[in-house]
Amino acid sequence: MTSKDFFTLLIRLLLGYIFLSSGLNKLTDGGFGHLIGPPHLIKDLAKYQLEKFGYFIAISQVLIGALVLSQRFSLIGLIAMMPMNVCIIAFTIAQNWGGTPIVNALLIVLNILALLYEWNSLKFLLVADNQAFASIPKTLHLFPNLIFPLIIIAIFIVTIILSSSNFIILKIIASIGFALVYFNIFQNKDFIMTEKIVLIITLLSIIQITFGKDIFLLGINPFFIFFGCFVLGFLMLLISVYLRFRKAKNHV
Repeated sequence: MTSKDFFTLLIRLLLGYIFLSSGLNKLTDGGFGHLIGPPHLIKDLAKYQLEKFGYFIAISQVLIGALVLSQRFSLIGLIAMMPMNVCIIAFTIAQNWGGTPIVNALLIVLNILALLYEWNSLKFLLVADNQAFASIPKTLHLFPNLIFPLIIIAIFIVTIILSSSNFIILKIIASIGFALVYFNIFQNKDFIMTEKIVLIITLLSIIQITFGKDIFLLGINPFFIFFGCFVLGFLMLLISVYLRFRKAKNHV
């Protein structure tokens, strides 16, 4: 696994979690930890007889996020994510939502980068190259296991079904799904130690965001947990880049 592979993996984890958590947040009317909103979209759309459309958006976000997090099926999720990202930024611009379009623009850039990573599998759409049809997505090479991705997707489908039930149970089941995402990722044995630490830190951040105030009830301020995980993860990422660079230089 190269540094490029690892950085793109982090992008997929970020995009997958943002979409999945945003969808569950909408389905629970703000009861699920998330990074982007709006949490009360379904209720707001119900005022205009568009409640079912709100559910469609939320469920689509969960399914797209689950596909991206599964790794093996991430290319399908990233392709489906692109038009939704474009629609979201168009809506936020039309509604004059302050700096929100800037955040959405960043998500689009990350989405494009993740798709460009799979250029060899997608270029047949633009380039007349017969070999492109036989190009397997890189994620299938890196994460060939089929069972874990299917279980991951199934677990997050269950979270959609349980989104109207007890939120703590929902968060626990979702956390099991997130843990399985990382268990599946660690089936690849090419990570160096610092990259493993970065991945573990991102998982802790995801769990913290998911539970949010519930962690605060245990006497731990979730902001400090998230900020600490972010800083530590960034430092470990810099160390990982340096070690990868030195390893590559020694092989030359």
